[in-house]
Amino acid sequence: MTLHALDWVVVGVYAAVVLTIGLYVVKKPSTGEGYFLANRRLRWPFIGTSLFASNISAEHIVGLAGTGFAVGMAVGGFEWMAIYCMLPLILLFLPFYIRTRIYTVPEFLERRFSSAIRTMFSVVMVVLSVLTKIAVSLWASAVVFQGVFGWDPIFSMWLVALVTAAYTMKGGLNAVVYTDAIQTTVLLVAAVILTSIGLSRVGGWTGLHAALAPQFFEMVKPITHPDFPWLGMFVGIFLAGSFYWSMDQVLVQRVFAARDLNEGRKGAVLCAFLKVLTPFVLVLPGLIARALYKSEVEATAVSHGVQAADQAYPILLKHLMPTGLLGLTVAGVAAALMGHLSATFNSIATMFTRDFYVKLRPQADHAHQILAGRIAVLVVAILGAAWAPVIGGFKSLWIYLQSVGVYLVMPFVAVFFLGVLWKRITSQGVWATVVVGFVVGPVMLFDSQMHFIPFITNSPILAPWLNASILEFVICAVVLIVVSLGTPQSAPEKLAQTTVAWGSAAAPSEEPRHSLFHDYRPWLVLVVAITTLLWFLLRNG
Repeated sequence: MTLHALDWVVVGVYAAVVLTIGLYVVKKPSTGEGYFLANRRLRWPFIGTSLFASNISAEHIVGLAGTGFAVGMAVGGFEWMAIYCMLPLILLFLPFYIRTRIYTVPEFLERRFSSAIRTMFSVVMVVLSVLTKIAVSLWASAVVFQGVFGWDPIFSMWLVALVTAAYTMKGGLNAVVYTDAIQTTVLLVAAVILTSIGLSRVGGWTGLHAALAPQFFEMVKPITHPDFPWLGMFVGIFLAGSFYWSMDQVLVQRVFAARDLNEGRKGAVLCAFLKVLTPFVLVLPGLIARALYKSEVEATAVSHGVQAADQAYPILLKHLMPTGLLGLTVAGVAAALMGHLSATFNSIATMFTRDFYVKLRPQADHAHQILAGRIAVLVVAILGAAWAPVIGGFKSLWIYLQSVGVYLVMPFVAVFFLGVLWKRITSQGVWATVVVGFVVGPVMLFDSQMHFIPFITNSPILAPWLNASILEFVICAVVLIVVSLGTPQSAPEKLAQTTVAWGSAAAPSEEPRHSLFHDYRPWLVLVVAITTLLWFLLRNG
């Protein structure tokens, strides 16, 4: 694929604007709170767009379109489930986070349980972020840039990793959220244009339906479907997704920086409205590619030595986007990648500095804390780019990423939910749950690929990996409850600010009333209602 001069101008303007804002416009922070949490002054539009940009990356563009090409619209259920998964953040966890003024999610675990649990969780999150978020994003971007520019994948990954690290190191969270606002706009505009052109070319929604089998349009699949069973989608994804939106530092750091609780909640609601669009602008292009260019996608995949589905988006760009708009779409892919990477870099820098460096050097001044964070950004950028080529060896980028994420976070889902809702959960119960989960989770993950556990493989209900993940959660929750009941309860001072006070008149979410426009509640009800209605209407295609 060849970009014309106008396309290069569009890409160049986008890159110049992002780097100018990231490196020169955003004021250089002078304190740790300014660098890591933007002085806790963020308003809801920046929180919402940054949450969206932090969540959507190149693997979403490549993976969602690719899975749409292979399976159909059902993969969009991951995106709509995210809206329900934000409910625990908005209604349960965020009041505790804002009230305790923490920097990191692991810090909350220290206040609820112990310093050792904080350190353990932080190590797990840093390692998972490097091996999944950063590496997968870089590999997915390399697939697109190879298809668009013909660039060597290794060159693409290192270029994007180091450029994004540069402005993240300079401006901290402020640079991230302001560039995210631009990147979200570019991404959505480019995605809407590509989908509109594609639908026009295929003959609209009616023409697309005529070109593909009915099952490609079903949003709800049978309970025995191998990848999208309705039970696993509605329960398993809710559990794992609640971890991602309520407990993963990459996402939650944006709402930590909110000016107040209501601003944080409104920002999350804005992100939910943006997520309503993603099945239509990121999954639907995969179906369009199947209807128009199925043979070419498969032939290109053979010549490039990759999975056919991964080529759906680049092939669509090559054929459908006219001069100038192709440059905008390339900029949109770069926007998704850089927004997600900068968010991940900044969150890892925050965890490294606050959960390790400051613990070892409690007297470190703000300048040394910022320097430690910048060094952490550079190191993880290098590690992620070095590991990314390994990702290319896996069979399915999107399904692999989801299955790894679901199985490895289930112990922490049980810990956070039960730990906040029930005062009786103890540190000993947490350790037992994590140990059991880190044995059961990988075993079930490997079984989902190799099928060596008879009672799972032979069960029509448990055989789908998403359904089996619910079993892992149940096992972890039982271990957590049993061990906690057999050990002494945590000290009252650890429970006062970190657990729900059932029956208390002073609810943790108590806050001043706001006008209808500024109150998050009616907008939250509206976005949940819209999502539920759309899912119902498209359940059978």
